[in-house]
Amino acid sequence: MLISLRRWRAESSRRPVLPCLLVGITALAGTSPSQAEPEFLSGFLRQMPGQAADTSAWALEALAEDRPLPAGTYRVQVQVNLQSVGLHTLDFSAVNDGELQPCLPAALLAEWGLRLAALASSDAARASCLDLARAVPGAQVAFAPAELALSISIPQIALRREVAGHIDPQHWDSGINAAFINYQASTLQGQSRYRGRYASHDLYLNSGLNLGPWRLRSTQSLRHDDQVGTDWTRGQTYAQRDLPGTRANLTLGETFTDSDVFRGVPVNGLRIASDLSMLPDAQQGYAPVIRGVARSRSKLEIWQNGYPIYSTYVSQGPYAIDDLSTAGSGELEVVLTEDDGQVQRYLQPYATLANQLRQGVWRYSATVGRYNPASAQQTPLLWQGTLAIGTHWNATLYGGLMASEYYRAGALGISKDLGSIGALAIDATRSATELDHQGDVQGMSYALRYGKTFDTQTNLRFAGYRYSTPGYRDFDEAVRQHSHDGSFHGSRRSRLEASLHQRLYNNSSLTLTLSQQDYWQRVAPQRQYQLNFSTQHRGISYNLFASQSLSSNRGSDRQFGLGLTLPLDIGRSSRASSRASFDLRDSGQGHSLRTSLSGSSSEALSYNASLSQDNQRNKAAALALGYQGPHASLGGGLTQASAYRSLSLNASGALLAHADGLTFGPYLGDTAGLIEVPEVAGVGLLNAAGSRTNERGFAIVPSLQPYRRNALELNTDRLGLDVEIDNGAAQVVPRRGAVVKQRFEARRVSRLVLTLQDAQGQPLPFGAQVQDSQGAALGMVGQAGQVLLSTHDQPQQLQVKWGEQRDQGCQLSLAPQAITVVDGYRLHTQACL
Repeated sequence: MLISLRRWRAESSRRPVLPCLLVGITALAGTSPSQAEPEFLSGFLRQMPGQAADTSAWALEALAEDRPLPAGTYRVQVQVNLQSVGLHTLDFSAVNDGELQPCLPAALLAEWGLRLAALASSDAARASCLDLARAVPGAQVAFAPAELALSISIPQIALRREVAGHIDPQHWDSGINAAFINYQASTLQGQSRYRGRYASHDLYLNSGLNLGPWRLRSTQSLRHDDQVGTDWTRGQTYAQRDLPGTRANLTLGETFTDSDVFRGVPVNGLRIASDLSMLPDAQQGYAPVIRGVARSRSKLEIWQNGYPIYSTYVSQGPYAIDDLSTAGSGELEVVLTEDDGQVQRYLQPYATLANQLRQGVWRYSATVGRYNPASAQQTPLLWQGTLAIGTHWNATLYGGLMASEYYRAGALGISKDLGSIGALAIDATRSATELDHQGDVQGMSYALRYGKTFDTQTNLRFAGYRYSTPGYRDFDEAVRQHSHDGSFHGSRRSRLEASLHQRLYNNSSLTLTLSQQDYWQRVAPQRQYQLNFSTQHRGISYNLFASQSLSSNRGSDRQFGLGLTLPLDIGRSSRASSRASFDLRDSGQGHSLRTSLSGSSSEALSYNASLSQDNQRNKAAALALGYQGPHASLGGGLTQASAYRSLSLNASGALLAHADGLTFGPYLGDTAGLIEVPEVAGVGLLNAAGSRTNERGFAIVPSLQPYRRNALELNTDRLGLDVEIDNGAAQVVPRRGAVVKQRFEARRVSRLVLTLQDAQGQPLPFGAQVQDSQGAALGMVGQAGQVLLSTHDQPQQLQVKWGEQRDQGCQLSLAPQAITVVDGYRLHTQACL
């Protein structure tokens, strides 16, 4: 608000400058030490000749009038420490001259992370309406009525330590009953100088049925080839549901065992296995426990690679921080600031491997069923159990037992974070196999794994070595030998794996991956490696690589290559992007060349055109197009060479059947969402590129994260002018495999630009308010009597007011459907009587 210009000029001539500035600042803030009342400058609202002089002042007074919400029940968006906890229906009571205060049950605050043990009394922990600011020193509650948003701030000391990423299982959504089919279809037609005409057709289906908490899944494939004929194959078929109390999933049918202790094998039976995604974020991955002693209440900060990742306050005495969220390996800088300002700093190196768990976290599995190989082999009954637990001293113990009709195996190992040395895991496995005519064989297998990030920006992501004695067998090796399968040529002797990543300087890196394995009954080892160097200079990307496939051949499978990619500025659209690529490869059979132009002309359309020459100097030209539509992905390619030509087409997507009908959309993934904007087509989603609601207002959102809050946000920029959506954002917490449904209420409106005149044909006063029959404000008259309204399309009576007197208003009969639409707006000039 501003002080009256006249008053300021009159008083400034007899007051010092500084006090006058102070009066102006305090008036802007809504207070005045001299008791001067702030005023609006109504003279800026210029009226047409003949209008009442006090019309502008009345209009400004109506605008400035504070009309708070009455006490009652409202559905509000709640944030706790700047983290959204979703929409909640709360009761609000009026306090302090009409200010609304929410009723916050202690149990609900506990769900949002409040540690009830931090409250002073047990009665407060059971309160149906807890005064949070009084019960927890430093807590704040702020309600914004205009946005229906409630912001709550709770000190870290009063929060549960596992609150980061923690969602109470009672909020997990099982979703709706639904059936779906994911499909991938392709066809190839070609003609070759050597083969003549040929064709092949493929169809891959991944279908599912959700009934309550149960998920039924099955995969099938159909292939037709001119030479082989038609082949129908059924893959995994199983029923699954989660067990929230055990943090695990129950699976019945065809599935696979885990490979964290033993090699994974296909089974047909029953399996219960931990699902770490049910745990809070701070417990899923490994991080060290930060321990120390504080001399007083202190602020503790933890930094990684120059960025703060954790902050809290600790009390005097010993402390332990066990809820860090970190990635990879490296050093953590711990900064402890005492209440007297003294600062302590120390470094804690750490490293992690894939099988490491936090202290107190368990991972287990139990499986019973028959071996389910793809080929014709024996299918013995199989039992397997594994267990891993994070213990003290940053160590993880793990092991397991495996048994069958003629096979026994047991494993035991430990994984340890050794700080600056790195992370190390050691385990031993013993197996015994009963063979029909060769007697029993038994042996040992030892494994060693290591990982570390060095100060030279060298990341040894994983290095492992396993050695097995001649009598050791993995389960699949034992079955193949017992079945006299010709594919069994001996047991594995040793296996080496390594992955190294080195960052050299800005935009440059070197990566090496290596694996080698050999067998007791074979002479030549199997070896593969890939060495890759990439850099970028002035927008051009360079890539050098060398590789060798996993084969016993000597030298014939080695390749060397050089690739260049540079961006091109083609087209005027900001969404269009193109790039040119050049590739040169050399192998034992000769060298090949390829140049291509690829990119996208919009969000949905992509292309790739190329010219190539293979190692036998055969030239080829190819063109491929891809389209990501709201209901499916389509693609096609054409290749013309000197010895052959081919045409290929492909399509992928999903069909979802639910209680409201059928909906087509992109490939669903494991967990999905169904959006409904009733009877509004073409609405996009910010977090699902390409998805659009169909004619009935439904759209599919693929690949949601289970047991996590997923934001669903409508892209309202493309809504028609006749559609209004009050709230275009929501959050859902799906269970694994669920299809959760979210409905967004929408309504059809008419947007009108009216030029309102009085009985004499003069524009209505600037600032006059337009109200509906219930007195709710719809808009305000602007210059030349124009007003923009958004209302329903049924005939209605409106009233216009520009004062409190009877003659300072008029009535307006409006029939929106009778007004012509121009560019989405209904333009009309009408008299108000």
